[in-house]
Amino acid sequence: MMKRAAFAAVVAIIVIVAFFGYRRFAAHDAVEQRYMTFAEEILQRHYDKAAAMSDGLTAADLETRGSQERIGAGPAMFQTLFASRFVVTSRSSAPDGSVILHATQTVLFNPPGVESARPAMKAMLKQVVTLHKRGDEWKVTAFENAFDGMETLTSR
Repeated sequence: MMKRAAFAAVVAIIVIVAFFGYRRFAAHDAVEQRYMTFAEEILQRHYDKAAAMSDGLTAADLETRGSQERIGAGPAMFQTLFASRFVVTSRSSAPDGSVILHATQTVLFNPPGVESARPAMKAMLKQVVTLHKRGDEWKVTAFENAFDGMETLTSR
């Protein structure tokens, strides 16, 4: 009987820890997911969509910080854009509840003349984004976007 009670207590503790761990992870994931969606809209030059995910930033503001513009992409630089890769290198919280992410967005693409199902090149952007929770969603309140380099991808 004692073994059953101990087993039940261990299971209850595991369930409680898993529940709170999931809630913490889901909240953490919501901030990063909002950032990644926002940054991808900027890359695609969907400035109105990105502005709708922000608070205090207009489409015109975002256009001046655009990823293709930072890379130096003229109208014909990208033949094909692939889904970006993101690495969040640091995360901090401000006293007002804002979250500040430092991240790298890797833009995968094919330049004009390259027809391939795999990207031939990549460009890296260093980004600093501040998000604040408004109601039940995260809004971008500041966005810095800097070109960090470009490389040709070798086939493996």
